[in-house]
Amino acid sequence: MNWPIVFLLLANLALLSWSASSIEDLDPPPNAAPSLLSCDEVILDLVPCLSYLRGETKQPSAACCSGAQKISNGAKSQAAKKDVCTCIKKSLASVGPYDKNLIPLIPQKCGIPLTLPPIDAKTDCSKYSPWLAI
Repeated sequence: MNWPIVFLLLANLALLSWSASSIEDLDPPPNAAPSLLSCDEVILDLVPCLSYLRGETKQPSAACCSGAQKISNGAKSQAAKKDVCTCIKKSLASVGPYDKNLIPLIPQKCGIPLTLPPIDAKTDCSKYSPWLAI
């Protein structure tokens, strides 16, 4: 396991928790279903995907697929999916270089009915209506 990356992600997780940026703390649109996921949970679920996103492995690990499945199960509304995208965007800002184009491949390679856009610091998660509608 790459401990510096894990430490970085855990530090980022603590920072996100401290700054109240969890999905549950975001203002949902009126009549929106509550999110079943916090940003902390999303981060922890996707930590195993870092080696794949950094090109260190050719396939997502079983743990990565399991985390992506949890996110798919918990992010059903458009608001929740947008919040997951925003959380991923904030979290990946601190992990160093990664290939944003591998993000959409995680659900595909894991056989999960979830569509994610390629996410980086410039991504506007509110503009991904095609993936939000799924």
